[in-house]
Formats: sequence, C-alpha cells, structure tokens
Amino acid sequence: MAGMAVLAAALIASFTVPMPYVVEGPGPTFDVTGSSDGTPMIEISGTDPSTGQAVSLDPVRTAGDGTGELRMVTVSEQGGPGQRLNLVQLIEARLDRRDVVVPYDEAYPGDVTQEDVTRAGQAQMESSQSTAEVSALEYLGWDVPATMTVEGAVAGSDAEGKVQQGDVLVSLTTPDGQVHAVDSASVPFSVMRDVPVGSTVLATMTRDGEQVAVPIVTSAGDDGSQGSKLGVYLSADVDLPVDITVNLEKVGGPSAGTMFALGIIDRMTPGDLAGGQSIAGTGAIGYDGQVQAIGGIRQKMWGAVRDGAAWFLAPSANCDEVVGHVPDGLGVVKVSTLDDAVSAVKAIAAGQGDTLPTCTASDAQSGSAKS
Repeated sequence: MAGMAVLAAALIASFTVPMPYVVEGPGPTFDVTGSSDGTPMIEISGTDPSTGQAVSLDPVRTAGDGTGELRMVTVSEQGGPGQRLNLVQLIEARLDRRDVVVPYDEAYPGDVTQEDVTRAGQAQMESSQSTAEVSALEYLGWDVPATMTVEGAVAGSDAEGKVQQGDVLVSLTTPDGQVHAVDSASVPFSVMRDVPVGSTVLATMTRDGEQVAVPIVTSAGDDGSQGSKLGVYLSADVDLPVDITVNLEKVGGPSAGTMFALGIIDRMTPGDLAGGQSIAGTGAIGYDGQVQAIGGIRQKMWGAVRDGAAWFLAPSANCDEVVGHVPDGLGVVKVSTLDDAVSAVKAIAAGQGDTLPTCTASDAQSGSAKS
C-alpha cells in the first residue's frame, strides 16, 4: 500500500508541480491576404490623394480559390506566467524536435505577470502594424506625413543631456552638409543608415515653441546594423492617407511586420502577388522598410511547413539560426528590406524561387544579433 501511495503521489506531482522551464513550439499561421468569417485580415478604405478617388483594392482571397497565400507565422508557448509547465509537458517537449525548452528565469523576470506579457505583446503588435503601414505605403509611392517626437536619449550616447522629452525633430544635417527634412517616420532611420559611427549630425528641433540646433556625435547600433544611431528614442505621430485595420486577435509581438506590409501591398496592387504559391515569412520591419531580426524562427519554420507553405522569407539577421534547421520541403529566402521581400515573392510567383539568396554557412558564422 505504501508503494501505491508513493506512485500516486508521483503521478499527482507530475501533473501539478510547476517546472522551471518555458516551451516554445510552432504556433498557428495566418494568411494576411485572406479573410475569416467574411472579414478580411487587412481592411483598407479611404481616398487616394493623387486621384481623389476611393482607393482601389484587390479582392480578398478565400481558401481554395487557387490564389496564393502570404502567411504570417507565430510561436506558441507553454509554461509562461500564469500557465506554468508540468513534468509531463516538459517530457513531451524534450521528445519533440520542433520545440525549444528554455529556463524560466531566462525567459521572464520573476515578478512578471501574464497581464504584463499580454500588454507588452499587444503594444509590440500595434507598433508592427504602424511600421508595416508606413513602409508599405511608401513602397507604393505614397506620401505618409509624420511628426517625430523625442521621448528620451539612449543612456551613454552623446544625445544624453542634449535632447529633451517633447522635442520635435525638424531636420537632420549630415556631415556632407545636406539638410534632410524630417517629414515622415522613415527619414531619421534611412538617413542614419548612411552616416558613419562617430560623425557629427546637426539635429534641428522645435523646443517650447522655439527652434534649436543640437550637434550630436553618432554611436554604433546593434551588431550587423548599417550606419550609426543618433542615440534618441522617437515616437511617431503618423498621418495615414487611408484607413488600414488588421483584424487579428490574441496574437502579440513585433515579428509579423514584414508580412503585414506584403499583405497591404498585395491588397493595393492588381493581381495575386504570390502567384498561387503558399509563402510564409517573418521579420519585424522598420518605418524605413528594413527587415529586422526576431525570435523563435525555428519554430516558425516548422509552423509554416505544417500549414502547407513551400517557401519562407527569413530576416538576413536570423540566418545563423536558420542554417542547419530548415525543415524538409521548405525553401528559405533571406531578405533584408521590404524591397527584397516583394522581389522575392514576385520571383517565387514566376517560378524562379531557386535563384533567390538563402542563408548559408558563412551567414551562420557571422553570428548576427537577434531580438
């Protein structure tokens, strides 16, 4: 009887004692060109300022109509705040090569709550939609006015003590003497990509109703990033010329930005951008159309294959995680910009996907930074 009691206690513990780990696995994927229950994933309305006419949109795709798919991918998680992992789940994850097991204290601070996680994920999702909207419309040649406001300076940067919260960025004068008016959200980022680290940039700003010009010595950005950084945190008040709504609930994080941008471009241009192909992808995107690194790319590739994608767009900065981990049957194309992503989709649609650049061993050795 004692042995049975011990066994019963062990069984109960295996289901009830929380394990100090988090499991990341393939999450659901969503076709950003499609619809759910008759509601398009991406809705666009308004007037084209260049014509004065209602914006022209491509029809919404429906499953099984023979048109292509542009699938955003996600990572599912077990063991986070409020949903701690048990021993049985941990063992199952260890046996599934698609899953990654991470120590809990590496994934979350000890005092974070599920509400904190949800709130942060929603904020990142909203930001990714904003950057996708701006980058997509500017790719299409639209003007997207914005006011860029300083929220603070990066600690240790030359901007610290020189800029103030609430400063409105008016222009940037680069070392070659060229003045760049900051009239859209993409300008500060695109300008700084061409400025070497250690250069002096003159930031002209409006402060308390007066214009001030502040010289700032630029600093290095993340590993592998191009150009330099001004060392300021900016918020963007964007004046979109059309209304764009992404209808997606209970999904957070920044990594769908590139696919949202592709979805907007597909809706606003004639024809089926994917040409009947099922193409998945990931990547945060900047206002200037730069595709940025994300987390969980291995799980996202598995999710893409599971849901029928034959091709996958991966941020170049994630190549070190891609090499050696591509599921059978999936062609991976590395992209660094929205231009790259659109060109890749068009090439795949034309049957030329095998000619596109992919992640290689040399990319893996470079050890690109991830976010």
